[in-house]
Amino acid sequence: MVNWQKFTKFLDFGILMYRLLMEPLGLFKVNKEIPDLKEPTGPIPSPSKITINAAKIEAEIDPLIYGSFIEVVGRCIYGGIWDEYNQNVPLIHGGLREDVLQEVRNLKVTIIRWPGGCFSDVYHFKNGIGPRESRKKEKNDHWHWYGPKIGPEHDNHFGSDEYMLFLREVGAQPFININFGTGTPEEAAQWVEYMNGDTSTEYGALRAQNGHPEPYNVKIWGIGNEIYGHWEPGHMNAEQYAYRFLEFAKAMRAVDPSIKLVAVGADFDYPEWNKTVLKIAGDEIDYLSHHVYIPGKVAATLSNSMKHFYNIIAGAFEMERRIQWVETSIADVMKHKQIPISFDEWNAMWNIRQHYEGYYTLRDGLFAASVFEMLHRHANTVKLATQAQLVNVIPMIVTSDTDVYHNPIYLAFQLFSTYAERFLVSYSVTCDTHLNPKYGNITETEIPYLGCSVTINEAKDKLVIIGINRHHAHDLPTTISISNFDPDSTAQIFELNGPHHSAYNFFDKKDEVRIQKKEFTEASTQFTYTFPAHSVTAIILHKTK
Repeated sequence: MVNWQKFTKFLDFGILMYRLLMEPLGLFKVNKEIPDLKEPTGPIPSPSKITINAAKIEAEIDPLIYGSFIEVVGRCIYGGIWDEYNQNVPLIHGGLREDVLQEVRNLKVTIIRWPGGCFSDVYHFKNGIGPRESRKKEKNDHWHWYGPKIGPEHDNHFGSDEYMLFLREVGAQPFININFGTGTPEEAAQWVEYMNGDTSTEYGALRAQNGHPEPYNVKIWGIGNEIYGHWEPGHMNAEQYAYRFLEFAKAMRAVDPSIKLVAVGADFDYPEWNKTVLKIAGDEIDYLSHHVYIPGKVAATLSNSMKHFYNIIAGAFEMERRIQWVETSIADVMKHKQIPISFDEWNAMWNIRQHYEGYYTLRDGLFAASVFEMLHRHANTVKLATQAQLVNVIPMIVTSDTDVYHNPIYLAFQLFSTYAERFLVSYSVTCDTHLNPKYGNITETEIPYLGCSVTINEAKDKLVIIGINRHHAHDLPTTISISNFDPDSTAQIFELNGPHHSAYNFFDKKDEVRIQKKEFTEASTQFTYTFPAHSVTAIILHKTK
């Protein structure tokens, strides 16, 4: 059992050490060293094999797994998405950065969770509506303990209406997490009414008065965030949470019965949480949330070495282990109802500075691609997922006062969201593996060098093979055998890669890691394709006519 009193003291001590030593003295910096290109490459792996049965559909992939998350922490929203005081970049709607909007559009993100995260449990929506000049400036009630780089003050100018303007500009659905920790069921119901009520209702009329007469029809609402943890405002045990969840659900559904509710879930770190919550409140739960960050460190300086290359990629398999545990905990309780998982916070994070230093390498892009491979495998149970976070904080997109670039994690997300099709077909992979030791919260992992996802469109005339070569140095010649689909010999190739396994993008080298379009002319029902070292490759096959 975790001694929460000791844990809270440890957390407070960690914040104190960060404020007094780490940040001012520059300790435990996020590392940007060039890797040792003379590292041992290791033995050449055996040839790999992918066997595909295109007629057998294993699952339908919900587009909502291609989601992201924004929160009032660091410069994610203020100074990132919403930058109204910046005279150096084009803005629309009073503060939305056009360069950021274009990056998000190109990502094809389907849903964006807001306003948190931890921040949601201290956020009162009424402070963020009405004329912007009348909204008050306030401290960041959750994150200010870490100092102004992580928890700066904010003026509430990005509120519910600005959030919806942002989503309409980028073509994404809303996912609002209400204030459970310091809020009330009445406040949550009022927020639902503000977003979804017609003008005959009190808060629907207020929305119209604020310039938005048509209801927003927000369908997905989260009730609480990590409320099992002592770092979370309003934390409580599972039984208390479940009964209070029912109070919120009743109040919110009285306003709009059509909404879908996401309950706080956990994994084996809190072994009884899910079962207790589901036994009490399962009939009112539409999704059970789950959060995983790897490798569970807060002050590590990862080298760009082969060792840490595999340490981070192993994190995707740790996430899968935890997802499987959640699947089992749901199935054990909910015999009469299938509750899908909302994997609504996931990423690699090993240093608190990543809340304001947006550094990720190709290694991390391969990790993210491996997460999407896992989400495809679990498409029957994971119906929603939001990467954390979108801009500037453990980010996919990084801004300065004048410029923007995207990380390899962004590119992995973009490759899957753009090219993967809706239906997962049956396939198997044969390849060599790498046994990786325990690292942080990641248990010992046997990593297959070749990752794979195979999807097909509804018309059954386009097959997409996404291969992930997780080897740090060697190419993987692979025999691909396909049954029940006769492809044209010419295939489109989209390859995510860089000059070495820890290449990264920055303002002065935005495309060191990039997706390149190629062509392959030897496709058939059996052909050989060589996946380059440290790459993610989409092979798009069209059925021969």
